[in-house]
Amino acid sequence: MIKGLRLLIVFAVMAASTVFAQHQHFKNLEWRERLTDHFALRAKGTNHDPARRYAEKVWDECVRVLPGLEEDFGQNKFRTPGGASGSETAPYRFTVYLVGSGHDYTTVLEQEQQRSGWDANQLQSCRITRNYGDPQNRYRVLCKADPERSAGGETDLTPVFVHGTAATILKGRGLSGSMPFWMTAGWGYYVEHRIFRLCRVHYIDFKTYYANEKADFKRGATLGADESWPSPLKKMCRKEIRETLDSVCKAEILSLTPNQSGYIFALTYFLVSTDENIKKYQKLVERSRQGEKITKSILLEVYGYEDDAALEKDWYEFMESREFR
Repeated sequence: MIKGLRLLIVFAVMAASTVFAQHQHFKNLEWRERLTDHFALRAKGTNHDPARRYAEKVWDECVRVLPGLEEDFGQNKFRTPGGASGSETAPYRFTVYLVGSGHDYTTVLEQEQQRSGWDANQLQSCRITRNYGDPQNRYRVLCKADPERSAGGETDLTPVFVHGTAATILKGRGLSGSMPFWMTAGWGYYVEHRIFRLCRVHYIDFKTYYANEKADFKRGATLGADESWPSPLKKMCRKEIRETLDSVCKAEILSLTPNQSGYIFALTYFLVSTDENIKKYQKLVERSRQGEKITKSILLEVYGYEDDAALEKDWYEFMESREFR
């Protein structure tokens, strides 16, 4: 079947009285809705890109590793961390909100703050980054306009959409509101790399970090948005410029470094690098579905390693191999 037919080109202006299978999450806002096989794309004041182009590609990467998503979506088995459904009828679709004005984004954020109990810092963070994921894992919101302007100033949020949507879908499959940062960010990076061969979502300003560091970075030992990460990471690993498993598992945004970001990506790549490892990754996500917090010790247990050093040996060997590309 022609690839373009994969999209069910359904447009509708959402009025308050209109009923859609996928839940409406924001009051008093009208959206133009477009459905794909697994997504409900809702736009206001802008078009449906980049979700129109990349949503199903994100799905393909997620379901390849997490086949249980087929049941979650197709049979409407998706549940929030609190046990609520995401759709009135099957199939369930993940919703993407694309906002074309700062005014409308402010309205969305204010409603989210009231619903989720956000503090001022969380609200400001979402204004700065122009996007956020639903704490209940049902949707992703992207503000393509300057949040400080009523209209205009649109920015290409393609990498943000791919990275963030992949991470939110992973959390949804894990029935989790609090997966560890290394796991969600690593999955976002991995899906970015699979689609673009680039990792362009940086939780910190890499250029400023490198400029401010007093240490002299060796040639090839820096990461950026315009070069595929496996090559410089391979060089780092061979030169023993390495992050430990403990460092990666304890990574936090406020203290994050570019090297940690790279090794978070590399760890996830390693964890799903073979069919056997993919099955173990599925078991790891299943532990989250059972209500467990994914710790380093659980990671080691699921993958069959006695200690950090044993996993690091295989991880670093993978990074130096031809398979890491």
